[in-house]
Amino acid sequence: MTTKTRPAGRRERILEAALDAFTERGYAATTIADVRARSGASVGSIYHHFGDKEGIAAALYVECLRDYQREFVEAFAPERSAERGVKAMVRQHLRWVESHPKAAAFLAHRHEAEVAAAAAERVRELNAQAFGAVREWLAEHVRAGRIKRMPLHLFYVVVLGPAQEFTRHWLRDPEANPIGPAQSVLAQAAWDALRANRT
Repeated sequence: MTTKTRPAGRRERILEAALDAFTERGYAATTIADVRARSGASVGSIYHHFGDKEGIAAALYVECLRDYQREFVEAFAPERSAERGVKAMVRQHLRWVESHPKAAAFLAHRHEAEVAAAAAERVRELNAQAFGAVREWLAEHVRAGRIKRMPLHLFYVVVLGPAQEFTRHWLRDPEANPIGPAQSVLAQAAWDALRANRT
């Protein structure tokens, strides 16, 4: 995806065009010709960079996931407070979805087996990095008795499950489900569920 510090290159333009096409037409109905027309790239250039439509979708999935995970980790990693860190995770998830609705919808709804297979290795690498950062941050707070001890996959469900469910509704109807008022409610709910009980 493009960054704010440099103009988009050809590869980035193709991915942005594909995201627009997948969002408007759906993955199944989108063709290489659609992506070519929107990006201005030649068919040969598209095949050179990605191979085929599945390759475009797999690369796009990886790019969106990498952007999401990078900003997610940057939000909580500096926090020494368990409460602020947990709330930062929830708030950043909501902020990212609000700022990148097309990418968020693409990540949430991309279930084609061929796309998943094409992206699997890189997704495993990204997940290992992001989960490792969460695990390292979380371990300190669990040892100190600030956050309940639980398996990491359950921690994710508790901290982000309600926010993910909310954003699914928001993506369908943003006006009916404003993100702003939800941030503090969902962040507090996550912290209430995760903080260790103290006498």
